[in-house]
This record gives sequence, structure tokens and C-alpha cells, in this order.
Amino acid sequence: MKTFLQALGIVLRPYRQVLLIGAVAFLLGLAGGLIYGWYIAPVEWTDAAPVDLRIDYRENYLRLLADAVRAGFLRPEESLGWLGQRWNPRDAAREIRRLAQAEIDPARRATMERLGEVWEQASAPRAPAPGGAIPVPCLIGLAGLALVGIGALWLLRRPAMMVSPRRPVPATAPAGPSVAPTALERPAPGKVYPETWEPPLSQHQVTYKLGDDHFDLSFPIELPNGEFLGEYGVGISETIGVGDPAKVTAFELWLFDKNDIKTVTKVLASEYAYRDTGLQARLRQKGDLVLAAPGAILEVETRDLRLRARVVEMEYGTGALPPNSFFARLTLDLAAWRKEEKSS
Repeated sequence: MKTFLQALGIVLRPYRQVLLIGAVAFLLGLAGGLIYGWYIAPVEWTDAAPVDLRIDYRENYLRLLADAVRAGFLRPEESLGWLGQRWNPRDAAREIRRLAQAEIDPARRATMERLGEVWEQASAPRAPAPGGAIPVPCLIGLAGLALVGIGALWLLRRPAMMVSPRRPVPATAPAGPSVAPTALERPAPGKVYPETWEPPLSQHQVTYKLGDDHFDLSFPIELPNGEFLGEYGVGISETIGVGDPAKVTAFELWLFDKNDIKTVTKVLASEYAYRDTGLQARLRQKGDLVLAAPGAILEVETRDLRLRARVVEMEYGTGALPPNSFFARLTLDLAAWRKEEKSS
């Protein structure tokens, strides 16, 4: 069961934001509907048929109908029209006879018995024809639900991340003067794998910047024919301190293999998290711990897949927290292979 939930979590991970928006919209709509239906425009019953009345009110209605016949305002045959279209006269006859048995007034009891005889002989009313026009508010509501469904389907079918894979730099790229990147420059993409390896099935460069509190990226691993093999990603694993923005002290790199039905995780930790005993113990529960450093390489493997990540550049934040305890910037090169496609 735990393995199934892990696999389900990986499949739904790219759509987390869409599902969250949908859940919030559903709850808001539900709350708004309850407020509107119970307080702003509650249902009010008018012109209810006699058969829909509560049992005690229905009994009083039958007594009043018998009194009207006894006083001469109605003939017994005319009383059928006062039962309404949906009250079967035979059912009404049984009910008024039951009331007659408990009636202490002889004149009213006799009238009730007479009405029971007349109603017993009457034919059942014709059932109203089903159907009818759908109210305009219902049509508007159905149209709105259809639009929401189409929009949700469109969002779910969009790619999980609008990040274009970067192509590997050719091995024969002309050499040029190397310039060390500054903290504000983006480093030139480089290979994250040995030149003897085959090109990866999926390769991306991702960058975290302080303030990106929802940093959580995932990418599919597919064969050229579109066959899905698995998925990998990187996200925030641990934060320290309080207040905004969140101070990220560790990231987690994960790999999901559909044929292995499990997710393998490694944690890229800041120097402070790597040295702190309490943080270290907590992070090791998620996966193997690796100290973040420029050029550091992390490898995550499953039965059929391999993920390799390289720290391209990193920069620690400064402030009231301990030194080297949270990241201001981190750039990773990520590449994934099918194991049998790697050259030895």
C-alpha cells in the first residue's frame, strides 16, 4: 500500500498546483452554495399539495374537508378536486376512514365515512407528464461546470513544467577563454556526464533563488518513441529559521522508476545542515546525505534508471542565521539515462 501511494504521489506531482487550485475552488464553491442556499435565498415552499403536508396537518386538512361537505359548501363528488393531482383517492379514502374510527362527533364521522366511499370508487388521477423545460439557472450552472471541466482537462494535459531541455554541448566545441561566473551570471551549460556515455534521455538545468518558496520541479524520462520510463525531480527538503522568504538548508533529488515501483532520494545539504547532528539525523531519514559544493556530483539509481546531478554554482545567504546555513542561489545540471544505454 505504501509503495502504491508513493507511485501515485509521483504521478500526481506535476499536477499538484492544478489539483490544489481545483480543491480550493471546489471548497469555495461549496461554501458559497451553502451560504446562498441556506441564508441568502433559502428554499420556500408555496402552494404545497395536500399529500405533501406533514401528517398532522394532512389529518386536519381532511377534517376541514369533511366539515365543508357536512356544511353544504361542497358535494362529496366535488371533494375529489380538493385532493390534488398527486393524491390517489383510494389512499385518501383509507386515511379518512382511519380518522373516522377515532372521531367522537357522530355527524363528522358519518361524513368521513361517506367521503371514504366516494373516494374509494374514484379512479386514480392521471400522472403528470414527465419532463419540461430546464430552468435557466440550471442551464447556466451546467454550462459553467462544463467550462471548468474543459479548463481543468486542458491544464492537466499541458506539460508539467515549461522548462525546455538544454542540449548537451558537443565534445568538439571550440575552445575559448574561460571566464569565472559571478554571483549574478548564469554559467554556461556543461556536460554532466562522461564523454564515453551515451547522451541522456532527459537533461535539464534548474536554478533556485532565494524567495522561490515553491521550488519543486519534475521531469519525465521517455524513450524517443514516447514510452514512459519514469520521472525525476528536485525540490525543497528542509528549511530553517522563521519568516519569509523560506531559508532552504537542504534540497532533495529523487528518481522514480516505473519498473521498480519505488522512489529513491538523495539529499543535497548545506554545510550547516551537513554538520549539525540534529538536522543530519532528520535528513538521513529521507535519503543519503551529500554536502553541497561547486562541482559536487550526486548519483541516484534504480533498477533500470540512473540520474546524475552536478552542482554548477551555489551561493549561501547571509543574515542572522548561522553562516553557510541556507542557500541564496543554487544551479544544478540534471541528466537521466536508461542503464542499458550507458556505455561502459
